[in-house]
Amino acid sequence: MTLRRLLLLAQIPFWVLLVGAFVLLSAALDARVQATERATRTRTELAAMGQVMQQVVNLETGLRGYVITGEPVFLEPYNVARAVLPTTLAELDRGNSAGRPRLNRIRTLIDQWQAGVALPEIAARQRSEAAAAALVKSGQGKKLLDRIRAEVAAYTAEQTEYLNGQEAVALSQLRRLRLTLYGVGGFALLASLLATLGSAEVLSRSFGRFTVAARRLTDGEAGVRVTPRGPAEIQALSGAFNHMSEGLTLAQQQAQTHAETLAARNDWMRRLGEFGDWMQAARSLEEGARILENALPALLPGTRGVLLQHNASRNLLLPLATWGGESGAATSPDGCWALRRGEMVAPQGERLAPPCLGGPGGDYTCVPLFSHGETLGLMRLRPAEAGEKLPAALLALLPGIVRQVSLSLAGLRLQDRLLQQSIRDPLTGLFNRRRLEDELAAQTAHATATGSPLSLIAIDVDHFKRLNDTFGHDAGDAALVRLSAALRELAPAGSTPARPGGEEFSLLLPGYDLTAATAVAERLRAEVAAWTLSHAGITLGQMTVSLGVAGYAPPLSSPAALVRAADEALYAAKRQGRNRVVLSEETRPEAWLTLTTA
Repeated sequence: MTLRRLLLLAQIPFWVLLVGAFVLLSAALDARVQATERATRTRTELAAMGQVMQQVVNLETGLRGYVITGEPVFLEPYNVARAVLPTTLAELDRGNSAGRPRLNRIRTLIDQWQAGVALPEIAARQRSEAAAAALVKSGQGKKLLDRIRAEVAAYTAEQTEYLNGQEAVALSQLRRLRLTLYGVGGFALLASLLATLGSAEVLSRSFGRFTVAARRLTDGEAGVRVTPRGPAEIQALSGAFNHMSEGLTLAQQQAQTHAETLAARNDWMRRLGEFGDWMQAARSLEEGARILENALPALLPGTRGVLLQHNASRNLLLPLATWGGESGAATSPDGCWALRRGEMVAPQGERLAPPCLGGPGGDYTCVPLFSHGETLGLMRLRPAEAGEKLPAALLALLPGIVRQVSLSLAGLRLQDRLLQQSIRDPLTGLFNRRRLEDELAAQTAHATATGSPLSLIAIDVDHFKRLNDTFGHDAGDAALVRLSAALRELAPAGSTPARPGGEEFSLLLPGYDLTAATAVAERLRAEVAAWTLSHAGITLGQMTVSLGVAGYAPPLSSPAALVRAADEALYAAKRQGRNRVVLSEETRPEAWLTLTTA
C-alpha cells in the first residue's frame, strides 16, 4: 500500500461526514434565508400601507382646507395624494395574494370617497360655501374615512401578526442552524482527530526509524542504514536515506581534503599579503628586486624563473630578479608572444605560434606585467625539475601573483620617477638645488666625523645673458645642456653634479682635497674653452666658464660657509677676467666669514 492510499482511506469518514454536514447546513441555511426574505417583504408592505394611510389623510386634509377657505392652494396635498395613491396601491397588490381582497376593499372605499364625497364637495364649494357645508354635515365622508381606517388597521394587524410569525420562524431556523453547525463541527473535529491519530501512528513508527538513524549519522557513525519497510514512499525514502548516508561519508572525506586545500590557500594568501606589505615598504626598485627574489620561491613553489623589466628606451628586457637558480640576461621584447598578445603563454597550452623568437626556448611560461594600461615587463618561469609541467593549481594562482607584482613594481617605478623629478633639473638632468643641499649636509657631516677631505666647485657660464640675447633662449638652453653633459662625464663616481639655477652649476666632490678638486675644475674649463658651439645651423662662437673651488676645512665648518667660499672664489674669477679657476684660499675667506657667522 502506498502512503497516498493510506492517507486517503483515513480521510474517508471525515469526507462522508463533511458531505452530510454540507447537505444539512444547506437546507437550514435555505430555510433561514426564506424566512428572512418573507419577514423583509412583510415589513416593506407595512411601510407601504402606512404611506397609503398618509395619502388618505392628505386627501381629507386638502379637501377640508379648500371647503373652509375656498382657496385652490389648499387642494395641493389632495392633488398630490390623488396622483400617488394608485401607484402605491399597485405596488402593494403586486405579489401579495393573501392581502389582495382587503386591498381591493380599501381601493374601492377610496374610490367611493373620491366619487361620492371629494368631487361633490369641491363642486359645491365652487358654487357656494353653504352648499359645501351642507355636504360636509351629512357625515357621508366621515363614514367612508372611518371604514378606510378600519380596513387599513385590519390589514396592518394581519400583516403584523404574519411578520411576528415569520420572525419567530427565522429565529427558530437560526437556532437550528447554530445547533447544526455545532454538531457538524464537533463530529468533523472528532473524525479528523481520529483519522490524524491513526495516520500519525503509522507515520511516526516509520519516521522514528529515520530519526534514530539520523542521530547516529550526526554523531559521526559511518555506514548507517535504514531497513526499507512500510508504505512504498517510506521504502523509497529509506533507499534515499541510505544513498544519502553513503554520499555524506564521501562528502566528509572530500570536505577534509577541501579543508586542507583551503588551509594551504589561506597560508598562500597570507604570504601574498606579507609580500604586498614588504613591497609597499620598499623605497626603490633595487629593494623591490631583493624582496621579489625572497618572496617568489615561496609564492611559486617548485618553480624557477626570472622577472624582466623594460629599459628606459623600451627596446630591451632587463633582468630585475631571479629565483630557483635561474640566470637572467637582457633580451629583446619583440620576439615574445606573451607581450605581443598581452596574455599568458604556456608551453602546455595549445597554440599556433612557435616558441618565443630568439628566446630561451619553449619550456617557459611567460606572463606579461601590466599596470594602468602600461606594459612593465615579463615574468618567465618553468618547473624546477626539467621535463615536468606546472601544476594547474599554480597556474590558477599565477594571475593573482602577477597582478600583485605588477602593482608593486608600478608603485616603485612611480615613486622612483617622482623622486627623480623632485631632485633632478628638468632641462639638464643634473641634480637640483634641493638635492645639492641635502648632499652638502650629509657630506659635511661625514667629513666632520671622519676628517676626510671634501671640496665644492662653483661654475658659471661667462656672458650667458649676451648669448641668450643674441641667439635666443633655445640656443642658451642648448649650451647649458652641452655643459651639463660635459660636467656629468668629468664628475667622478660618488660626486654630485648639480645645477642650482640659471647658468650656475656645482660639483660636490667627497674625498677630494683642494688640489685634486682644482685639477678637475681646470679640466672642465679647458674642455669648454675648446668648444665651438653651433645651434640650428648658426655658429654660437666660443663658450667659456669661470670656476671657484673651496675645500671643507676650518674655518669653513658648515655647508653654508663652504658654499659661500666657493661663490666668493667664483666671483673672484669673474673679476680677474673670466675663463679661469680661482681657489677659495686666494679670496681670504676669514675677511667675510665673521660676517657670515655673526
